[in-house]
Amino acid sequence: MKKDVTICFRTSTQIRGSLEKIAEEERKTVSSVIETILYNTLKEKKALPAISKEKRKYARKKLAIPALINEIGAETREFSQGTILDISLGGIRMSIPRGAKCEISTDNETNELNIVFALPYESRPVNVKCRPQRIADAAEDGVQVGATFVDSDFQSYQTLQRYLI
Repeated sequence: MKKDVTICFRTSTQIRGSLEKIAEEERKTVSSVIETILYNTLKEKKALPAISKEKRKYARKKLAIPALINEIGAETREFSQGTILDISLGGIRMSIPRGAKCEISTDNETNELNIVFALPYESRPVNVKCRPQRIADAAEDGVQVGATFVDSDFQSYQTLQRYLI
């Protein structure tokens, strides 16, 4: 956590002595001991919204299920295999092996993907269209793609909603 603010306050000799004793035992500075005490108290009282609050609009659900991915508008209609790592009502994060047949980039706004997968305990496959937002190297063998949903058929979205809620 960045320390960019100074706080000064008055206290009793007894509290100061106690803080110095704790600091000596823990081999820390008095300032560090005070910060730890304040941090734990604020966290306990849930007064630190930046720590526990989710920034995303929809909560993600982690999973690992196979998916078929196709670039919409590509000359070839071949699907590539991938793995969905997590999903929400707003988007998806997936892993795609290197050398996949589909070209994925975030540069072109018209680049859209068609993703087909089956959720656990659902009989009908889910078919969604999404636009890549982030691409990151995952390892020597693949990339991870974060994408937002742009269109899906109504029944697929209902299936997804039922699964996530």
